[in-house]
Amino acid sequence: MLIREWGDRFQSDPLATRVVAGLRDRAAEIWRDTFELLQRESPEYRNSIDDEFTAESKAHCHELLKAIIAIAAEPAGLSSADPFDFVRMHAAWRARHQVPLIASLHAYRLAHRTYWEITRDSVLREGAQEEAIRSLTMLSDFWIQIFDLVGAVLAEAHAVEESLIVAQSTRSYAELIEDLLRGVQPRDAEAQRLCTLCGIRPGAPMAVLIARPLQAGSGKPLDVEATLRSFVRLLEQLIPPAFFGKLIDIRKDEVTAIACSESTTALRILEALRANRVAGTRNGHATVVGVGLDALAIASLQKSHEEARMALEFANSTCPIMHFAEIDLPELLVRRADSAAIRLIPDWARHFNAIDDGQSRELTRTVRVFADCSFNVKRTAQRLGVHTNTVYFRLNRVKKLTGSDPRTYAGTSLFLTAMRLLEVHGGSLV
Repeated sequence: MLIREWGDRFQSDPLATRVVAGLRDRAAEIWRDTFELLQRESPEYRNSIDDEFTAESKAHCHELLKAIIAIAAEPAGLSSADPFDFVRMHAAWRARHQVPLIASLHAYRLAHRTYWEITRDSVLREGAQEEAIRSLTMLSDFWIQIFDLVGAVLAEAHAVEESLIVAQSTRSYAELIEDLLRGVQPRDAEAQRLCTLCGIRPGAPMAVLIARPLQAGSGKPLDVEATLRSFVRLLEQLIPPAFFGKLIDIRKDEVTAIACSESTTALRILEALRANRVAGTRNGHATVVGVGLDALAIASLQKSHEEARMALEFANSTCPIMHFAEIDLPELLVRRADSAAIRLIPDWARHFNAIDDGQSRELTRTVRVFADCSFNVKRTAQRLGVHTNTVYFRLNRVKKLTGSDPRTYAGTSLFLTAMRLLEVHGGSLV
């Protein structure tokens, strides 16, 4: 309502609209003046400033300027869902980096001063006396109300984030996650309060995510704790509270998260992670992620947790983010084969696999390519870069050594399944 009201007032005041729209060309000046004031007048900022802090502050200053210009001149450019979500994200970042709330509110007061002085001077320079007085009166009210609004939004979001930080350090938080992952409903008022505070809503789709750092080939020692904390911070940014409820914890050298949203939670998480390349190799280390299917009830979260764990088994540096639904079914059956299935591996498969002159690997590859080429000998020869007669010779050789004809579907499926079982479980065979 306030934004609409100010949009109408700016439409009736062309001078004020022109002056505020012109701030777009003075973004660097606004940032410089405000930041210099902060360094002079705020001891909290002097103690907190580093490259990361400066970059975040500058980005927020530009976001605020865009919102101000949109209110005055480009209302279509404002987000219809939450025009001040960027303030909430800024508050959460400051809270996580232990910047005192009073320092952030002081920054808004100094920004208020900077905006007022720049627009006041512009109005007096560009407008006739009567027009200038009317515009200055309107802008004075606008700057007071807009900074009062963003200050209130920031204070509220900062308080919520601080309470989450405190909650995450408590035993209740860890116990709540443990219960939910076992499909157990929150048992007491404190657990229910934490669920509500963290945005985990009954009936909304929930999904479990597990991330684990892997040592890459750089030879550098892996700082597990630092890598996990870094991933938690990234996850907080990529699934913001405006769209996701979430519980995140570091458990046994892994990051485990339970997320909740209005719809298709798991797919939205995957989209955010892949769009921002969260997993994969970073600083010589690789992070792999497994995501379970959506659970529509807390009782089903245990299954989503198991699915995320299973998906994590299939994630690697080549495919670092794996959704349970993307797991290859035949490969899952091979990896999860029980002792009875392993005992069913034919003796000929063990003898064939024992050939150590490279012949078995060459013949196995030929059968695999033959199957991929839909049993087409000519295409198989082209893929392998050999003559078609060579393919026929190798297929006949496999039949002679194994008694299984790879030119039939039954023969090929048995041969490839037996070979893959030996690859995966060969070390455990007696």
